[in-house]
Amino acid sequence: MLLVIDNQSAFIKKFKRNFLADMDFETIFFDHNQPLILPEKANIQGIILSGGRGNPYEPLNLTTNFVAMLNFQVPVLGLCLGHEIIAIANRGRIKKLKSYNNKKESVRITDKKDPIFETIDVDAIPLIKKHGWHVSHLPPNFVSLGESDTCYNEIIRHKSKPIYGFQSHPEVSGEAGIQIMINFLKMCGLSCE
Repeated sequence: MLLVIDNQSAFIKKFKRNFLADMDFETIFFDHNQPLILPEKANIQGIILSGGRGNPYEPLNLTTNFVAMLNFQVPVLGLCLGHEIIAIANRGRIKKLKSYNNKKESVRITDKKDPIFETIDVDAIPLIKKHGWHVSHLPPNFVSLGESDTCYNEIIRHKSKPIYGFQSHPEVSGEAGIQIMINFLKMCGLSCE
């Protein structure tokens, strides 16, 4: 079962309609301010923390994101705001950009051998971005896997756990983005065939 924490993202809703709805595994969605109460027999195999408005420092109720990460030792993928939440939860820092980023931007892959990029054989991928903050300081035990002209820590990963953060939105960024999502779901043991 895939657990998705929706931080009011239109992109994750589109991904649910256009991709997850056709999968053979079960997906359970929780709103960012909804208590995380799962069925007793729920077998959570992976977590996606969606994008959304604001940032982890603002008075949003993002508790469900942190509860999900603390209670399940499974692969985690943070998208945009979810990426920033992962950084903050692991003692990294975020900083406001000089201007709001709302475009498709080329993201340079700095470690093509990572399993999140399996079958992606290019040095850079175009990803949709819509954010006003970025991860300015990597958390301890994290490495950067990708960078762009606006964000040095565009893609991050925990050094020893399958915890990934993307400042962008691969879930709506075309073929390469969908391949990233498929690679993550494979890490969770969820079949996308």
